[in-house]
Amino acid sequence: MSGAAAAITLNNGHKMPIIGLGVWRMEGQEVRDLIFNALHMGYRHFDCAADYKNEKEVGQALAEAFQQGLVKREDIFITTKLWNSDHGHVLEACKDSLKKLQLEYLDLYLVHFPIATRHTGVGTTDSALDEDGVLDIDTTVSLEETWHAMEDLVSAGLVRSIGIRLRHIPTSRESH
Repeated sequence: MSGAAAAITLNNGHKMPIIGLGVWRMEGQEVRDLIFNALHMGYRHFDCAADYKNEKEVGQALAEAFQQGLVKREDIFITTKLWNSDHGHVLEACKDSLKKLQLEYLDLYLVHFPIATRHTGVGTTDSALDEDGVLDIDTTVSLEETWHAMEDLVSAGLVRSIGIRLRHIPTSRESH
């Protein structure tokens, strides 16, 4: 990769590099090395998620890269994702990710899975199970409510673009 990476224009006019690097399963020093090597290679899009449990490390690496002048914030595109148990706590979850990533805004915030599960605490990303050992789906929080809360993040300037990562999963117990 060299020079400006190819990008697509999202429906709101923001440009997203078509090639991004996911940080799933990266830990500790590995994250810093990955981010720095990727930036040197020309990557400008990083795909994160609260569930990857490494947003803090990604944030530390990005802050170091900004401080060293390796890249400017406006030259990179950061995606992260809302976890299932935070559908009823969208603003708090977004702010938690922003704090960990040491960013003032996200370029893209995605609903990781379009299904709400019982809340286990902002940023904990545990998957609560019911008494039968089945995923404890929270039917009191609709995808529509979650979406409206995501739209509010855009209006507040915390997020530039929003979306849903996996739409093909049934969104309620009634859809089975």
